[in-house]
Amino acid sequence: MAEKDLYEEFEAISNQLGNLSGQIDSLKEQLSKDLEEKEELKMENHNLRKQLEKLGYEDKSFNESELPTSRLNLEKLYHKGFHVCQQFYGSHRKENEECVFCLGVIYGNHSKPNKNK
Repeated sequence: MAEKDLYEEFEAISNQLGNLSGQIDSLKEQLSKDLEEKEELKMENHNLRKQLEKLGYEDKSFNESELPTSRLNLEKLYHKGFHVCQQFYGSHRKENEECVFCLGVIYGNHSKPNKNK
């Protein structure tokens, strides 16, 4: 009886490994597609920005010189990936996520510049 139980357990584990292997293959395929799409979007974004530059597009809604030097320094730190807000000051921003608190500290009543052009 023990041999039969052992064999059944072995079969169950083998089936689980087969299922996991299938899931891993599926995830690899999806990751590959996502990375390919990301690169395509990067290239398209780059090309669109070049096109906008050729057309003379310039975001005139914000002039960097409107910010005092202290806020420009905070903006530099923020763009290097650090929080500048009171809540999280000095800690790294995960994956360069935007922080509403930091943006409030830097820009206050000013509109945020569009750095993605």
